[in-house]
This record gives sequence, structure tokens and C-alpha cells, in this order.
Amino acid sequence: MSANNRRVRRFIVEILWEHGAMTKEGVAEKLSTLKNVRTIPSPHSLSALLSKNPQIISVGSEKVENAIGVKASHLLYDIDRDVIKSRDDILYTRSPTVMTPTQRKQAVQCSCGRIRILPPNSEVCLHCVRKG
Repeated sequence: MSANNRRVRRFIVEILWEHGAMTKEGVAEKLSTLKNVRTIPSPHSLSALLSKNPQIISVGSEKVENAIGVKASHLLYDIDRDVIKSRDDILYTRSPTVMTPTQRKQAVQCSCGRIRILPPNSEVCLHCVRKG
């Protein structure tokens, strides 16, 4: 994965934390206006980035009408708010593919098999703490 995609995946989680659930078109718009992203990913690439990130879940759908009047159903994406309850929790739920090199050095394997940065004074990952 390119370094740009890693940055974009981190930015997407921050955008969803601040602005709540949105479609991939809404995420692309926020990426272009709020973050310093060189090139906005195509709709297909953005769908892949959203669906492959374990911090992001699909929370429903929204009916969207295009220019010629055809209605389509677009998925709404949001962060997993059952696990991520504060901005600091974002760091503890990142997968190694999204981490920075210094974060990757701090990450350890949890008993559940996930490689994560463990919260302070904890021997298991945040997912195990919140869902277990």
C-alpha cells in the first residue's frame, strides 16, 4: 500500500469521527476541502479504502438521486463507535497497515490475534476490552 493511501485512511477515520456517518461521496468532498490530499481517490478506490479498514463499518444506506433523476442507494460509513469512544481510542484501534513506522514499533500482538498498540495499563487490545 502506498504511503498516500495510509495517510488517506488515517484522514478518513478523523473525518468520520468529527462529522459522523457519510457516503463515500461525502468523504471525498471532505477530503478535498479539509485535508491536504494530493489526489482524491476514485470512487472505486475510496470504496476499497472504506470497506477494508477495520475501524470503519457500514451503518445503513441513503437514497441519492443523480442528475437525470435515477435513484440509487449509497452506503453510509461511520467509525465503529462501540469500540471508539474518544479521539484517543483511534490510535489504539489502528491496524498495522495504517500505522506510522513509529506506531508500528510500539504495536504488539493481542491474545485475540490482532496487532495493535495496547492502551495504558492493559494487556489486551481496546477491541477486547470493549467487546469482550
